[in-house]
Amino acid sequence: MATTTTTTVIKVPCSSANIGPGFDVIGLALNLYLQVQLTVTARDSSAHSLNCRITYEGVNADSVPLVAEDNLITRTAVYVLRCHGIRAFPPETHVHVVNPIPLGRGLGSSAAAIVAGVNLANEVGGLKLSQARMLDYCLMEERHPDNVAAALYGGFVGTYLNELSPEDTERLEIPLSEVLPEPAGGVDTGLQPPQPPLNIGHYTKYSWSSAIKCICVIPQFEVSTAKAREVLPDSYSRKDLVFNMQRLAVLTTALGQSPPDPSMIYTAMQDKIHQPYRRGLIPGLTEILQSVTPQSHPGLLGICLSGAGPTILALATTNFDSIAEHLLAQFGKEGITCDWKLLELAEEGTTVSRTEESSKAEEALTYASSGVSIDAGNHLVQAIKAHTKGTSRPGADGEIGGFGGLLDLHAAGYTEPPILVGAIDGIGTKVKIAFEMDKHDTVGIDLVAMNVNDLVVQGAEPLMFLDYYACSKLSVQNAAKFVEGVANGCRQSGAALVGGETAEMPGIYKDGEYDAGGCAIGAIKRGTTILPDKDGMAEGDILLGLASSGVHSNGFSLVRKIIEKKGLSFHDTAPWAPNTTVGESLLTPTRIYVKSLLDASRRGLVKGMAHITGGGLSENIPRMLPKALAAELDARSWPVPDVFKWLKEAGRMEDSEFCRTFNTGLGMVLVVDEGNVHEVTEILQNYGEEVHRVGKLVKRTSEDCIVQNMEAWR
Repeated sequence: MATTTTTTVIKVPCSSANIGPGFDVIGLALNLYLQVQLTVTARDSSAHSLNCRITYEGVNADSVPLVAEDNLITRTAVYVLRCHGIRAFPPETHVHVVNPIPLGRGLGSSAAAIVAGVNLANEVGGLKLSQARMLDYCLMEERHPDNVAAALYGGFVGTYLNELSPEDTERLEIPLSEVLPEPAGGVDTGLQPPQPPLNIGHYTKYSWSSAIKCICVIPQFEVSTAKAREVLPDSYSRKDLVFNMQRLAVLTTALGQSPPDPSMIYTAMQDKIHQPYRRGLIPGLTEILQSVTPQSHPGLLGICLSGAGPTILALATTNFDSIAEHLLAQFGKEGITCDWKLLELAEEGTTVSRTEESSKAEEALTYASSGVSIDAGNHLVQAIKAHTKGTSRPGADGEIGGFGGLLDLHAAGYTEPPILVGAIDGIGTKVKIAFEMDKHDTVGIDLVAMNVNDLVVQGAEPLMFLDYYACSKLSVQNAAKFVEGVANGCRQSGAALVGGETAEMPGIYKDGEYDAGGCAIGAIKRGTTILPDKDGMAEGDILLGLASSGVHSNGFSLVRKIIEKKGLSFHDTAPWAPNTTVGESLLTPTRIYVKSLLDASRRGLVKGMAHITGGGLSENIPRMLPKALAAELDARSWPVPDVFKWLKEAGRMEDSEFCRTFNTGLGMVLVVDEGNVHEVTEILQNYGEEVHRVGKLVKRTSEDCIVQNMEAWR
């Protein structure tokens, strides 16, 4: 006997309404989506209200109601279900909401919720409603056809609304306001509300130029639809009405032309009906809207309020960053903090997709049936043996397959028991880019680099390395490429890859994703100075910086946020490197400095070394210094790679934050006696290192790391 679980995903785009002179007329669907994930598990009963368990992630997670009678999505669904004689959800219904749409900001959050609720009822009740009929239900609750039609149908739409008859408006269950009102008569009120009239609203789709993108500047405060309408007058002058109607007639055509004409669109997006009256709700509104024109910011087409909320919608074809940053600065003058998003037309509107999972009762279970394949693990071992064998060194043969990795210290050159040094680290969220680019070897190098670079700064020689690879379902091909990268890193550092662990953990990781950790063991010959030699450091000692290969393996949560904010994909051309993609550039592996630094340190020429990882220059350099000394660096003394220049500008990062987040172009910083600078530089350059004299040690007063002339980074 088989049971089937169906998961339904409803995706509803956000929407911008009142574009230019539009007033409950024009709607624009944008590609920021509310998602509702529906799963029904057959049970006799449920402890949850209306048999529905709600979970939520996204904006305002601490205030969104998770009770079906109160949540706007599920209340809407219950209204539609009761119109069809269904009192509640089937037990047990699980509704998981993922919502990135800001609430009360003018991006159609309530319309998206109501459209999602009607679709939810259609799915859970098996109602088989047409889109046109679903529009009727939506408009019984959200009397704004611009947002609703855009969210439901997608694209650039024009709409109008029929009036309801007195008979259709007399019941409290049929809301007339912007948001569904609270139930007025208890759970038994209106056992079966009346069906909505047919064809409440009408819509048409206009053409939209593919060259146009939408800059949404979102202030961090809400303006409700009710408040936005309270400030509007009861009547308008004929002159103002004609002004808006003339511009509306032009706009619906002008936005579909290619190339779009900014001289026509900018003028057509002016408004005298609602924006002028909202100045008291949005400080500086008029000045902000008038501060940017196609002449002052080429690429701009037009600008207006997005809807009832405070969000500003700027249509543009280029120069998105400059336009957005100007508007942010204008709001900043009013003391208002904003976010911004670069969005595009969501042509498809609301979509519903379904996946089914079947399971057979009383089947004989195996490890493979639970999602773990022993065979795949065995195939991986065979696929990587040649790579691991290539990392063999005196004392370790690089053979894998046993229960543990072996290292003979005597054969490795340590005739006396050495000091052993261990390091353990991971790759961080850089692996997310590897997933997206389907490129897995370079992050294997990163894993080794993050460990062996930590060993060498203490003067330790890396001898052996072990890795841990965890995933949901093992892809032998991807894992083999990853281990190939690990083996590459081991060869660069002279460590033997003596073993590892591969773990399949269904349910812990998403399909196609993995995480990895590594452990390196190194040794220092007894009697050798263990670095840093803090007692040997003195005021005036020189700081040498070794160039990094790029971002290395730290700060990628911020990197990915900046990329997302700029509307880029990892497959787009890198703005800082036109000959490669964003993803390929960012996957440049961390530089391994082991052999060059071991040569210099074993000659007694280095007093201390700092591996510049998370925390950047300002957090890592002090880790090697005595309390009486501080590092003084000159930001003009080394070149900052183009990728960092772009990230700093695109992320609008302060100098101090930039310095404590990224390596800024220096992967290692060394403390060297001034008399040894020339010799150390020559040794390092012989290994291909790019060496810069970046500063010196000074007497510490307050700060332990001072970076001067940071304006050179701007």
